[in-house]
Amino acid sequence: MHTIDPNAQIKLVAVDMDGTFLDGDGQIPDQAWGVIDQLAQRGIKFVPASGRQFATLREQFAQLGEIAIIAENGTVVMDGENEIYSNIIDRALVNSVIETVRQQGALDAGLVLCGRRTAYVERPDQKFADAVAPYYRAVQVVENLNDVEDEIIKMAVNVGTSKVQEMADALDVPLQVVISGSHWVDAMNHGVHKGLALGALQKELDISDDETVVFGDYPNDLEMIKAATYSFAMANAHPEVAAAANFTAPANTEHGVLQVLRAYLEGRTQL
Repeated sequence: MHTIDPNAQIKLVAVDMDGTFLDGDGQIPDQAWGVIDQLAQRGIKFVPASGRQFATLREQFAQLGEIAIIAENGTVVMDGENEIYSNIIDRALVNSVIETVRQQGALDAGLVLCGRRTAYVERPDQKFADAVAPYYRAVQVVENLNDVEDEIIKMAVNVGTSKVQEMADALDVPLQVVISGSHWVDAMNHGVHKGLALGALQKELDISDDETVVFGDYPNDLEMIKAATYSFAMANAHPEVAAAANFTAPANTEHGVLQVLRAYLEGRTQL
């Protein structure tokens, strides 16, 4: 396991959520708030960077006030109420994905349209609602997703059978399709990812790669991992992420992000 050089002038810490910052129960560790407060006292921005909805992340970190957030796998970046970046999908491609997902009944697939205003679903069953709830707090159930009048920035498919690769292969559209979890496949415009989003935030705040720390665990974190000198793959990370990162942090079940950040704040070279 590795630490951050105590002499590094860190200004931004970006963390993926599931499998990275959240603990084994999918919760923010209680001791995280004290660490985030210490970062703020040092003038270091703490930035959640997730496939989760902006409204979900804002609610999860409400006690921090107006913070910068990278949401929806990098399709939207907010700094407080200031939108720094967003990326809209062509409506014809949205409709194509809607029809494809409807045809995947054998995979127990359900689609979430992630709009600028809120998220939209047409599957009304409780199993799907329970799968969606942890990631999308602002959700509107509609009769027909084709009739949604909102700009769509990302589409997320929940795959009840866990056959995510099969679902990804079925999405034969000119979009970037990313497996973002054991039950989730995301689709967004090509070239859009957490790395692009982080770059937009770094530019806005005049923060360099050398002043940035990133933690991630899944392939949808790859580009973000490459946008920071201090890039950490969790010990439980996907092999691609482990290979791309410059350093390794203990697993999320061991609060690895907090271990690394505490060591830096305390000037230690060992965890």
